[in-house]
Amino acid sequence: MKKFFLIIVALFLVSSGVQAIEDCGCEHHHHFDTAIKVKDGTLLNVRDCISIGVNNSPVIKEYAHRLEIAKSNVGIAKSAYFPEFSAGAGFRQEFNSNRNEFARNYSEIPTVGISLNKMIWDFGKTTANVKMEEFFKIAAEYEFEDIICQTVFNIKIAYYELLKAKSHYEAHKTYFDIQNNLVKDIQKLVKSGQKDNADLINAKLILIKTKTQLIEAENDYKIAKENLNNAIYLKNAPDYSVYATDTFNYKPAKQTVYSNVYNLKNNKSIKDDTIFQHPNYSYNKAVEIAYKNSPDIKALVATRNAFEQALVFVKRSYYPSLNAGVGYDFLNTNHYNNNGLSVAVTIDSTINGMRQKYDLKGANAQLNLANTEIETFKDNLYFTVRKCLNNVNSTYKNLPANREKMSIAAKNFELTYNNYKSNQMNQLELENSVQEYFNSLIDYINSQFDYNISLIRLEMAMHEHLIDYHDDAEHAADFHEGNENDALSKLIRCNKKHKP
Repeated sequence: MKKFFLIIVALFLVSSGVQAIEDCGCEHHHHFDTAIKVKDGTLLNVRDCISIGVNNSPVIKEYAHRLEIAKSNVGIAKSAYFPEFSAGAGFRQEFNSNRNEFARNYSEIPTVGISLNKMIWDFGKTTANVKMEEFFKIAAEYEFEDIICQTVFNIKIAYYELLKAKSHYEAHKTYFDIQNNLVKDIQKLVKSGQKDNADLINAKLILIKTKTQLIEAENDYKIAKENLNNAIYLKNAPDYSVYATDTFNYKPAKQTVYSNVYNLKNNKSIKDDTIFQHPNYSYNKAVEIAYKNSPDIKALVATRNAFEQALVFVKRSYYPSLNAGVGYDFLNTNHYNNNGLSVAVTIDSTINGMRQKYDLKGANAQLNLANTEIETFKDNLYFTVRKCLNNVNSTYKNLPANREKMSIAAKNFELTYNNYKSNQMNQLELENSVQEYFNSLIDYINSQFDYNISLIRLEMAMHEHLIDYHDDAEHAADFHEGNENDALSKLIRCNKKHKP
């Protein structure tokens, strides 16, 4: 997972624009050197959305600025080792009324002073301060990595929520079309005297209900689209579509009664998950990976180390400082001139016993708090990973059961429909079979969604990417030249053989 994080970080840092979205034989978008242009009819896959979102995210930019501040603080701390140069010039003029004691007019034209001072040694105070700021910088780096991870995971969740909403809409459209055809068929049976008019009235009422449900499903689809736009920060978004994936591809079991009710023309699938395998982790292995990968733990440890140095700094705050300086002064008055060179070595210390006592108590408490936060986070992560792994395995087992239920419900509808026409079953039994078929479609969609979301949440807990994105990421690096490409290659550190 660390490699994946570094790839995303690098792509963000070097991307002056993201690769164009076009269909090509190898299914990589690295063949195009223009920026992504989303327009009506554009098809986006998960990688495209991640690229757009990481590039657009103001939250990532915010944490990038925080990282720059942390780096600057390290420089400020190190500046104590460097000499300080000061210079000044002045003019002074006096007009005295007491001419017995003072000259009537006294002037200093000009007064010039130049000095160079340097701290020689402060017995480790500056060293502790520098180390503290360096650990804070490391923590900021892991926080930056973590916010990129969270952005990626949020985009993936919004992507699959859109697939779910789209599939729900298609299932409701199927339900509406079936019920509409049933109304037409029952009308014919009523006219021929084979069925009672009550069946037709009941069928029409159910048709109205399915229409209102279809309208709600369409609105949910639009809301899910806006949520994805928000996740990738795409304002004024055109009417684009998203690819299905191998782990989420809505293909309902077709029934033969109304074979023309399916609206799946835009349900295109791209091989995003070609090397995906269901993760068969043991509890211990999953927790071990999570502890190893977690940027949160690394940030907390770096913060704890910073507080250790802060405690050292407080303990040494009353240590003396050894300073040296050299200066040149020039004084020109109306009585005499003087210029001189001064050299000084000083050692000084200031201590406030009461302040020192409570500074030490506060620093110790801060360090103990940091250690407790690490322990608490690891304990919570332990149980989070185990629960996520349970959900992954449970939802995975539900997939074939829901697929089979959908197939059985389709056959049951066909049999019930034929039995209704031959007066072996009543209309209530027919409508129940349609409802069961529709419910099986929804359950099948939800089972795919639940499985994908459980995978993403396990990824988030373990910080281990379960579907490999190295190929597209590394191929995309080929478009960056010079130092940028070299830096990206070093960050990836990937030795696997990639597809051409």
